[in-house]
Amino acid sequence: MKKRAFCLLLSLALLACVSAQADRGGSFYRRLQYGTLSAYENFVYHYSLKIFNRFETLPDEMLELLWQHMDEEHTEDSDEIYDIRIWFSPDSRYQFEAQVKEQTYASFDIEIAKAPEYLDLVRDGYPEDSNVRMIHDGILRATPAGDMLEIALAYDSMDENGSLYTTVFVYYDIYRDGVEYCFSMYAYDGDYNTAQAMLDEICQTVELAPSGVPA
Repeated sequence: MKKRAFCLLLSLALLACVSAQADRGGSFYRRLQYGTLSAYENFVYHYSLKIFNRFETLPDEMLELLWQHMDEEHTEDSDEIYDIRIWFSPDSRYQFEAQVKEQTYASFDIEIAKAPEYLDLVRDGYPEDSNVRMIHDGILRATPAGDMLEIALAYDSMDENGSLYTTVFVYYDIYRDGVEYCFSMYAYDGDYNTAQAMLDEICQTVELAPSGVPA
């Protein structure tokens, strides 16, 4: 089965505005800029997490457009997506996504083993001149919910003024009871270290209950 590359769609169609201010990094700066962590609970798909309280949820009408695009792009080889929730920072520099989906592989061990091949699965979703590349070959991160597999990509784009900027995409992945949970952070004109730190801070709050897919 194939994972889908939503990076390009979301970055170009949903969040076109990118801030050019320098990223100072650090949890103290994040608290000043994006607020404290606030609880979110998904009662349908049985998971909870904490997200920066100044992040805003993607409007329903834009989420509906995303679902329509996914339906149009769906093939027999595509993983089934059960649910997506999206939040973005007030300066439009960062976007967090929680996704519940069909497992890509039969087991999490296979997912880990195949992590270096991730780029081959999603490369077709990016323009040839985007210079999409993997930042590393996969890292296991310890969280209270269990070990999560981190994958990180970077790719280049042009803004409306013709200036080149880099988007970093980092996600944590975990299997639970036949369901795959993906927690992602996009950093527009950002850097890997800050995006990874923000995502890790959120994922350290994730709680998963059994039976992630409703009957």
